Amino acid sequence: MMILRLSKPIHHPYFSLRGALFVLLLLFLFPGRVSAQLFDFGGNRKKQTIGFTMVKNLIVIPVYINGKGPYNFLLDTGVAQMIITDTTFLQTLTLKNYQTVKVQGYGFGDNIEAVVTRDITARIGKATIKNIPTAIFKKDIFDLSSYLGIKIHGIMGYYFFNSFVVKINYYAGRLTFYDPDKKTERKGSKIPIQIVNGKPYLNTEIETAGLGKIKVDLLIDNGSSHPLMMESLGNDPFPLPATTIPANLGVGINGIINGVMGRIPTLSLGEYSFHDVLAGFPDFNIERSTLEGKSRNGSLGADVLRHFLVTFDYPNSAMYLKRTSDQEVKFEHDMSGLEIYVVQGIKNRYYIGRIEEGSPGDEAGLQPNDEIVGINFNNIQQYTLNDLTELLKDHDGKQILMEFLRDNEKHIILLRLKKRI
Repeated sequence: MMILRLSKPIHHPYFSLRGALFVLLLLFLFPGRVSAQLFDFGGNRKKQTIGFTMVKNLIVIPVYINGKGPYNFLLDTGVAQMIITDTTFLQTLTLKNYQTVKVQGYGFGDNIEAVVTRDITARIGKATIKNIPTAIFKKDIFDLSSYLGIKIHGIMGYYFFNSFVVKINYYAGRLTFYDPDKKTERKGSKIPIQIVNGKPYLNTEIETAGLGKIKVDLLIDNGSSHPLMMESLGNDPFPLPATTIPANLGVGINGIINGVMGRIPTLSLGEYSFHDVLAGFPDFNIERSTLEGKSRNGSLGADVLRHFLVTFDYPNSAMYLKRTSDQEVKFEHDMSGLEIYVVQGIKNRYYIGRIEEGSPGDEAGLQPNDEIVGINFNNIQQYTLNDLTELLKDHDGKQILMEFLRDNEKHIILLRLKKRI
């Protein structure tokens, strides 16, 4: 059995309501580089627009697999091969050609088994691709459904973006994709990008308190909920800002990814600038660039990209950004210290996972596995997980009345939010 190495930690998107990350970089599932297979409309169609669901800054689109569906897939620039996270597919798909491999990542624990195959046909809208390289994990290590509050079946990445010019309208929840040869105006500021091992990178400028303005290489990762993740500078950890708070930044394939949250004074993207930008700083791992096959300083996430009309033009190595609002962007971190996840059923049930020590949630006496049943005298079913995410980071000093069950007994506490970073 082959053992494959995952090139970077896998993170849950907003694994907690604090703003964790999701980055999946799956390499070397198949011999050689990412192949040139493409989605194709067939016939005379050159363009299509579909709607998408946005949850915690992440894009969820309908995908048909081998003629069945639709299934909910994350659309993620941070992945190469298509990934199926729903383990039931192994019982429903008839695979003639496949291989079982072990995937190794950061952290501690056993390697994870996955089935890799090309016996998959995928369709998005009217566009179809045959024999798309696919990894199907035997264990749902991501548990994306619990942390997004809706059923997630898989992740789609490079093969879709490489087939079209892809325009993402976060504000309208619409995805437009068209043939690269179609003469269509690319709106916005043009930013050169580099595609390496199926993932896009850009070179841009940030300002730090200690180093001033510096050039950085960033992975463009719209499948991550965070604004920024800064990991390394040369062969050393990226210098930390003066003020940070400890943070669980997500869950890797073999364990928890620890680090801190802080802020970067300025981020520049073409003609645009953002200030006081939230950034995660994971514990340093010198192996990352070796595994990924490209050195970089960090990643740019969807909490920045969502403020633009974004057009990805992989075939011409470009990204276009056009601001959708003139209002100043303020990046806020979770102010409760609570990680909340969902158990899906006839009615979703909301539970508290990890609680940050010394946070408002900790000081209020909440405990892991408490079940939230009400917010401000409203039944919890009136809220989506996305609603709770926004509620718990708005605003400093806000008071929330929370009803919860512990050992089948109902309790009520007053949670006062606090800006900690």
